[in-house]
Amino acid sequence: MSTKPTTTDLEWTELDQRAVDTARVLAADAVQKVGNGHPGTAMSLAPAAYTLFQKVMRHDPADPDWTGRDRFVLSAGHSSLTLYTQLYLAGFGLELDDLESFRTWGSRTPGHPEYGHTPGVETTTGPLGQGVANAVGMAMAARYERGLFDPDAAQGESPFDHFIYAIAGDGCLQEGISHEASSLAGHQKLGNLVLLWDDNHISIEGDTETAVSEDTVKRYEAYGWHVQRVAPKPDGDIDPHAIYNAIEAAKKVTDKPSFIAMRSIIAWPAPHAQNTEAAHGSALGEDEVAATKRVLGFDPEKSFEVADEVLAHTRQALDRGREAKAEWEKGFQEWRTAQPERAAEFDRIAACELPAGWEEKLPAFEAGKG
Repeated sequence: MSTKPTTTDLEWTELDQRAVDTARVLAADAVQKVGNGHPGTAMSLAPAAYTLFQKVMRHDPADPDWTGRDRFVLSAGHSSLTLYTQLYLAGFGLELDDLESFRTWGSRTPGHPEYGHTPGVETTTGPLGQGVANAVGMAMAARYERGLFDPDAAQGESPFDHFIYAIAGDGCLQEGISHEASSLAGHQKLGNLVLLWDDNHISIEGDTETAVSEDTVKRYEAYGWHVQRVAPKPDGDIDPHAIYNAIEAAKKVTDKPSFIAMRSIIAWPAPHAQNTEAAHGSALGEDEVAATKRVLGFDPEKSFEVADEVLAHTRQALDRGREAKAEWEKGFQEWRTAQPERAAEFDRIAACELPAGWEEKLPAFEAGKG
């Protein structure tokens, strides 16, 4: 088991760090405005979520349903601002007004992510552990699709190769559904699945030691997963370089799903709320939000503050997405030319059409006989 990356190819600038901190204050502001929600996890997970959406995942924010995209599942759906802030920053269609209307009737930012309601949300999550099973199902479907349409391509060379990334919390991994799905993923050797565990030791009731004492990393080893443990920075914040390296290492393991344990501090860097159960499921309070903004270098008198240069930087994801999609389209067209019969089958399935003559294959039963 790897515990400490030794090198990094991650390009990380001051603007990247400011974008992460912007996501943190947006999460705090959104919950504070509506008066309820889960700010702490969204604040602490901001570096990991930002690294995924800006540095790792292949996606096109202008076309969230692009076939060649990587998928992201937020199993810890109560921390929906973890996802919404990144969708906003990357340009998936959410804007600042949407974050300001968080958890209000008719908004595009409901308390838990809802598939089909918010662009960029791959599946509805909220019930703890469900998203882990969703991610396992997506990984199985992706492998089936690849085997059906492009079975002979080398690993990583098919237009049907993509990764499924998921973030789960302590509560997710306590639920039975995540145990069963994770066992299945290991048995199926789903090398296209990367699960990041937010190991913050806090639940809504308090320290997780009151409810669970197992060694979760060893459990995933027993399931047959490739496992890594990523330490935080000395100040307790999630280290984006370490996360990036762990993800890149995970992607190279093609015969096992990957589990990355990220030690984090909930509500980091709120001076008084960090590492408390209160930060899990309630607003921080005006004084604590202001204090957090001072720590991060934001104006404590301003709410929903996003610097123009930060948004311009993060919206470059749109340009990268267009380029990635154009490159993928070349490979996809080459596949269509080389595999016309499989391409026709792909088109039929994509259109949700049954095979020609399917009615003739139905069994006939004589009335009155059974």
